[in-house]
Order: sequence, then structure tokens, then C-alpha cells
Amino acid sequence: MNTLLIFGAGGHGRVVADAALCSGQWQTVAASDRDRARCQGQLIAGVNLIASDQALVSAQCIHVAIGNAAAREKESASLPADKLATVIHPRASVSAQASVAAGCFIAAQAVVAPMARLGRAVIVNHGAVVDHDVIVGDFSHIAPLAALGGAVRIGQRVLIGSGASVLPGIRIGDDVTVGAGSVVCSDLPDAGVYAGVPARRLK
Repeated sequence: MNTLLIFGAGGHGRVVADAALCSGQWQTVAASDRDRARCQGQLIAGVNLIASDQALVSAQCIHVAIGNAAAREKESASLPADKLATVIHPRASVSAQASVAAGCFIAAQAVVAPMARLGRAVIVNHGAVVDHDVIVGDFSHIAPLAALGGAVRIGQRVLIGSGASVLPGIRIGDDVTVGAGSVVCSDLPDAGVYAGVPARRLK
């Protein structure tokens, strides 16, 4: 049976579960979590919660639906690479000329343009835009309505906050957080938190 296990029973898990059901790619969608108290009932209608020890062994396809980058990286690393499933909402626009690695999630109304490359377990959330020739590193998260201009380079475990804009050609290093609504006008090579218009380092 073609079954998807969504690992992570929080809010992001619900969003992924909805997209997986809408896609019609899997006959069965189930969910689990390391927190046993969460493994009861349903994540959303049509997606039952099951104990993680049983689920991780038996699942054919697993999507790690955890918003926190470090936790998503840790859980993904513990799984066989051939089990990591990518979930793309049918109302997302993903170019056939884009490259999407294993474990990614692309939400409704998101756009991934030609020659863009998404690393492992990247999240492109609702209404976000990843323009042409952009490279997004492993475990990064482009939050709702954020926009990456053409040829932007994003490192690993980066969070681009809701509604933020990164101008074309900008480079952003690993472990950078860009605050909601910020505009990144120059390279951000060093890990830290940046916000504002233009974005400046806060810590």
C-alpha cells in the first residue's frame, strides 16, 4: 500500500497533512510524533495519529513536518534517505526546470521558478516566491509571503520570515534568521538575527 507518514503532530504537520491529502499521491496518510501524548485521535480529518515506534519502522515514505530547522535536520538524518518524501500542494507552482531535493514541503500558492534549487527538507510556505536561479540550502524555511529575488543564495538552516524580501543576487550564510517584513539589501554572511528595512543585525 502506498502510505505516507507525517512525522510531527504540530501545526506544521497539519498543513503538510492537508497538502498530502489534496495531492492524492498517497493512498493512506498517517501521522506520528515523539510525544506519545500527541499520538491519539487524528491530526486532521482523514489522518490518524499512531505511535512513533510502530510508525517509523513500517512507513514506506516519511515526511518530517517540524518547523524548527535543527529538529528537522536531526530527525531527517535518523531516517533512510530513500524514505524521505517531498510533499507539494497541487496549488503550488513548481517549474519543471527547478530542482527539489528529498523531504521538501511546498505549500499552496508558493512559486518555485525555473532553475531554482531547493536542498533537503526545505520548507517553502504559503504564497512564498523562490525566483529563478535561487539556491536554498538544506533545512531552510521560506515563510509565508516571503520573496527571494533572482539568483539569491541561501545557506543551511536559514529562516526568511513572513513577508520578508531578499533582493536579487544577495548571499545569506548558514543559520541566519531574517525577521518578518524585512528587506535584505546586502549580503548577510554571518549567523545571527537580522531585521528591518534595510535588514540589520540584532544579535
